[in-house]
Amino acid sequence: MENKKEDILFKKFKIINCLKKDTVSCVYLADHIYLNRKIILKTLDTNNLTDKIILERFKREGKILATLDHPNIIKVFDFGNWKHYFYISFEYFPSENLRVFLKKSKLNNAQKELIIIQIATALKIAHKHRIVHRDLKPENILIDDDLNTKIADFGLALMSDESSITLPTSVVGTPAYMSPEQIRGEKINERSDLFSLGIIIYELYGRKNPFLGKDAGETLNNILTTNTEKVMESAKSFPQNIQLIINNLLQRETGKRYSSAQKILEVFNIKEKKTDGIKIRNYQRWLIASTFIILILIAGIIYLPLIKKTYLNSSVNNQNTENSIQIDTDSIDKKIEKPSVVKKNDRDNRNVIAYSHDIEEKTVSDEKSFQSSGELYIECQPWAYVYLDSVKIDSTPLIDPIKLEPKQYALQLLHPQYPIFRKIVDIKSKQMTHVKINFDTLVGFLNCNVYPWGKIYINEQYKGETPFKELIRLKPGNHKLKIINPQYKEY
Repeated sequence: MENKKEDILFKKFKIINCLKKDTVSCVYLADHIYLNRKIILKTLDTNNLTDKIILERFKREGKILATLDHPNIIKVFDFGNWKHYFYISFEYFPSENLRVFLKKSKLNNAQKELIIIQIATALKIAHKHRIVHRDLKPENILIDDDLNTKIADFGLALMSDESSITLPTSVVGTPAYMSPEQIRGEKINERSDLFSLGIIIYELYGRKNPFLGKDAGETLNNILTTNTEKVMESAKSFPQNIQLIINNLLQRETGKRYSSAQKILEVFNIKEKKTDGIKIRNYQRWLIASTFIILILIAGIIYLPLIKKTYLNSSVNNQNTENSIQIDTDSIDKKIEKPSVVKKNDRDNRNVIAYSHDIEEKTVSDEKSFQSSGELYIECQPWAYVYLDSVKIDSTPLIDPIKLEPKQYALQLLHPQYPIFRKIVDIKSKQMTHVKINFDTLVGFLNCNVYPWGKIYINEQYKGETPFKELIRLKPGNHKLKIINPQYKEY
């Protein structure tokens, strides 16, 4: 990739150094101009792709990491496309992978346990979001000199409610760390990641992979014919609690393994906080919330037709200009009700007709009608879910334009960390409508430098404890800031 204008890519990344490069992808150390921080930038040149699966995995990694926000999982800041390039920007975490780290470091048992706890915690969060990593290995675990540990490289990750982009007869992953069911090409779940973690934990104490053979074929066969008793014979010198964990993870049959990463944490006496007092308080909150929701639903049934009519009228009146935009003025963090979904592979062959109470799909049987359809193409930074008339159609970056019946649509672009972008788009026969938006232009960024530290509240909502690893996104306007440290006067 040729870099010009002082090595500034995509108008917002200032390149510091190229870390890795091949025919289709590059990895850079860069400065994010808008966020004013160092980041890792991964780019993909779609002009040179020989396999579309590479692009799908690239996009999947960005989307999956955007849903995860945890100290033990590498974080995504930005995800999008520029001309024929796709890119992801990650947090810059000065570290080494676990393989390299173990070769140069001597760790005591307490330090090894700390690493295990962090990996198990990260898996617990990923699995809670129904995400299976599928390629857990020392090279994909990052660790710094203070033993802060993060799971990275979700390029092969799979959400448990989506279909794999890999052919059923194909096997993806790293042979020496696959579970038996993964090698057989069977459907996998969270317990497959736990098998991989069992191998990593064994390596922490035994300094070698228990299944490693002379070649990949022998290694795969060793895993397929896993003899847990034989593995445990070679682990007799390990601490008792580690033996217990390994024995419950390296089971050939998935049903005999730990059911979740939480089971590993419980071996270290890290339990989910569930007390009677909390249960009572949660029940009281649930009762109050339920009553409130019921009242809202009753009001919605009464006033929704009137509100919808008013909204549609105002939307049509305001759609005359190309830049007619409505931004949600509610909190950026508010939850959005999940509309109905149209599967991506059905998108181009269907028209979507939405009503306030009913949503249906109408198959286009008339070939002439289909040929007269228009197209909608969306460029969105960093990324967003695409809704038309309250129906989820796709998510950006789009590979191809969306084919639509010529008419007006209520477009919504949703990103969980930004206000909703709304626009009425007029689709015309045999023409392409182009919508382009950068979500960073819809918000401001707040940086909190507090010494020695403080708990930050914005509009009475707790945002976390300083120091923050990223800026706080806020809608334009006035906000109430409160900083609390028990040793000082409230600010």
